[in-house]
Amino acid sequence: MMRHTLFGRLVKDRAGNFGIITAAMLPVLLAVGGVAVDLTHVMEEKNKLQALADSATLAAAAAMADKGTMTVEEAQTLAKNFLLGPKKADIRNSGLPTAEQDAQIAKIEKDTTALATIATASNTAASYEVSMKSAYDVPLTGLTSFLGFTAMRVSVDSKSASGREGNALSMYLALDESGSMAWDTTTVDPTNPTKQESYDCTVNWWQPKTCTRTVPNYLSKMLSLKTAAAVMFAELKKADPNSELIRVGADSYDDKTKTEQKIDWGTTAVSTYVNKLPAVPDGGTDASGAMTNAFNALKAANAAEKTAHDSKKNTSFERFIVLMTDGEMTGNSSSWNKTLDTKVRGICDQAKTDGIKIYTIAFMAPANGKSLLEYCSSGKAEYYYEPDDMTTLVESFGEIARKAAKTGTRLTN
Repeated sequence: MMRHTLFGRLVKDRAGNFGIITAAMLPVLLAVGGVAVDLTHVMEEKNKLQALADSATLAAAAAMADKGTMTVEEAQTLAKNFLLGPKKADIRNSGLPTAEQDAQIAKIEKDTTALATIATASNTAASYEVSMKSAYDVPLTGLTSFLGFTAMRVSVDSKSASGREGNALSMYLALDESGSMAWDTTTVDPTNPTKQESYDCTVNWWQPKTCTRTVPNYLSKMLSLKTAAAVMFAELKKADPNSELIRVGADSYDDKTKTEQKIDWGTTAVSTYVNKLPAVPDGGTDASGAMTNAFNALKAANAAEKTAHDSKKNTSFERFIVLMTDGEMTGNSSSWNKTLDTKVRGICDQAKTDGIKIYTIAFMAPANGKSLLEYCSSGKAEYYYEPDDMTTLVESFGEIARKAAKTGTRLTN
């Protein structure tokens, strides 16, 4: 009877009811709070795993395209190692018991797969694709265990392709070989980083004396140009190993227009032409003649390029001019010549109106040179480059080649 009375009083007591409800709801509230925390953590882990997978497929696809000889098995191993390496490190640093770490690593290794493929088509270079799937059981906190869950599985997939797509094109280079191209860059020669330099060390004017000192051996602008052009030609060669898609020509200039290298299949002829540019050039700067030759070679009214591409069954092709200078239009003088500058701008206008795309490279150039080349480009964002050292010059030429040939590596998922 006493128990019944006490229970009845407890039921009727509002404070008692609240206590009972609180006690009953506490595990649920803790579990809900744990789920919220764990869901945030799980999403973070999934995003990290997705980023690793994307990086892994991009790296493997790029490596296949760059080497050209990598097998699918090697690419698949590279992709898996790229993802699993950081993930294993995270698990090892998690603070979990060693046995549990080993179990998690074994499981993610089992749940991670990669597939690489190589495809070729007619006269185009090979294209490469790498896909990957991975899954990981993210440990949950003790709070979520109130609901009976100890881990939540996240799954990701990624696919990347390297774009050796074989874009048919005709390209003409207009390259500066004026006197300032003999000047030093800020890049030290890695093979011979220093050199001996003579200087006047006279103390008494009646006893002239010459001394020598060790100074940094900087690479010249001309050598930098030749190195950058070689990188461009290598990229074009990768995109068209059989010389059936890409045609390239060139003309150099100082204050005079030099003998041109007419457009030809592949990069062999133009590479020889660039390598023969003078190591110690001289003269002023006038790009109008070289740009005129470039426009005349590529303009739609000249059927020569279309005929050449038709002979290789290239049903369409793009036309590009690459204009490079380290200076401003001076002609045979040391001062900027507005008339020449305006003339070059006019030729650029004609070329762009004709549908020719113009890449421009202002290499360590003054303000007037930068202004001209920015104007001549087919768009500042994608077609204008302003390198200030040899490294960025090389990068610029390489990127132009990849863009023109439509090569590169991209995520496709």
